[in-house]
Amino acid sequence: MSPSEIDVLEARRIYKSTGAIPAQMLRSNIYRAWERSHLQGANPQALQAEKLSILDTERLIEQKQTLIQVAAPYIRMLSQAAGTDRHAVMLGDSNAIILDVVGDKQTVQGPEPFPGPGSLLSEAVAGANGIGTPLAEADYMEIISAEHFIDGFHPFTCQGIPLRDDKQEIIGVLSISLRRADARQRLKEILLCASHGVEAELLIANLEKDVRRVLESNPNEYQPLEELRQDIVQANQAARLKLEVISRMVAGNRLDYAIQLLRQAEQSIQIFRRRAEIWRNLASFEIGTLQPVSLTANISDLVDLLSTEAAVHQVQVVTDWYEPITVVADPRSLLRQLLHYFLQAFDSAGKGGRVKVVVKLISHSELVQISFIVNSVFNISQSTPTFQVFYLPTTKIKDEQ
Repeated sequence: MSPSEIDVLEARRIYKSTGAIPAQMLRSNIYRAWERSHLQGANPQALQAEKLSILDTERLIEQKQTLIQVAAPYIRMLSQAAGTDRHAVMLGDSNAIILDVVGDKQTVQGPEPFPGPGSLLSEAVAGANGIGTPLAEADYMEIISAEHFIDGFHPFTCQGIPLRDDKQEIIGVLSISLRRADARQRLKEILLCASHGVEAELLIANLEKDVRRVLESNPNEYQPLEELRQDIVQANQAARLKLEVISRMVAGNRLDYAIQLLRQAEQSIQIFRRRAEIWRNLASFEIGTLQPVSLTANISDLVDLLSTEAAVHQVQVVTDWYEPITVVADPRSLLRQLLHYFLQAFDSAGKGGRVKVVVKLISHSELVQISFIVNSVFNISQSTPTFQVFYLPTTKIKDEQ
């Protein structure tokens, strides 16, 4: 038994006998969780979690069907990664009520009671645990054995992380509980990556709504956006397939290669998120306010987003500027304007052509010139390529003193 484990057990003995929580014997986040649990009236002697009625559980699960369906593949991957170790992967809602549990048969269906759908795992009811505490801390949390507030959870080491929507509001929590504490490290990274995967899937669900709304309102103008959305969805599906492979490798202890793939999957999800955000701004009907916007960063993002479109048209895209340039514009309107010029340029360039985007400051003025220079295979030998040029007001960011 490690010194820290001895400290936790001694802290429990003191708390149960005196009601005082010895802060110096606990990790700071565990101390905070115990204090919250104590103040909210959780019972440390409890052996199992309280539950909703069967009818209330059925109603809740019906209400949360979208989240449950979106998370299901990632829950299965986590369970697969745990392999033969005794474990349970749990999905909870934002109130720490269990929505779904997947694990080995002995843990989930064995004689020892394990929290199932409808179980109440908020700190107020069940004390510090792998569902309620990540929600209370709004962050990833690990709770090892006796660090759980109630006695019934001590056989497990639990890790949990909140799930957020595109507005960064917490809408649930993903958690894994293991009997073997030493197995947690190999599952931590895949838990974090799986949580990002669930959040990415929720973004896709929202994108689907946006696409239907946009196409119903103006199908001709926004058809290219539907093609861009397909690229985004495919990028996330590729990341999910990587996670599927990783979960099998982790279960088979092929950890080094799995970690390399895990980093690639994480990068893919981050790319997806950035592209999804750009897409949503492009599809939005909202008009924003004028503000400083990085013009060169927006053009780079669009070049990345349109890479598949450029490949399909066999058009080479080149950018040309000396330094990052900021302009004053409505971010959404600017993106739509740039997209419009890019798509026009692709059509003009044609198969095998080239589109060059040049951004430069105009001397003795506060304007930026943006030029779309198109060389098609038909005029590439001619001296005068075609242009699209427009201007935007610039701004200089002052250094903060």
